[in-house]
Amino acid sequence: MGPPAPPILCALVALAWALLGCVNAQRDCTGCPQLSGGLIAGLVLGDLLLTLLIALAVYCLASKIHHRRRALETSQGEAKPQPLEMESPYQELQGQRLDIYSDLKKAGANY
Repeated sequence: MGPPAPPILCALVALAWALLGCVNAQRDCTGCPQLSGGLIAGLVLGDLLLTLLIALAVYCLASKIHHRRRALETSQGEAKPQPLEMESPYQELQGQRLDIYSDLKKAGANY
């Protein structure tokens, strides 16, 4: 005989067996309403249409708000804020400088 199974494992196996029995019992449903293919297609198309209408409404509202802000700024004469110019942390390239490398060649020639 093998080692005894832990009680938790036995409980999980029993629970899974009971759930599988319930699923099999639900498959032979005779009084359940049936959905036709046309009804399912109508639901899917209606959902897509509603989603597109919501997206279109959000786009229209956002563009109106943007146009109102732009009209308000131009009517008040406010200038657009200029972006701050920041210094680059990188050193600008200055072209080829052969004098740096020529010093290295001269030092290497002494060896």
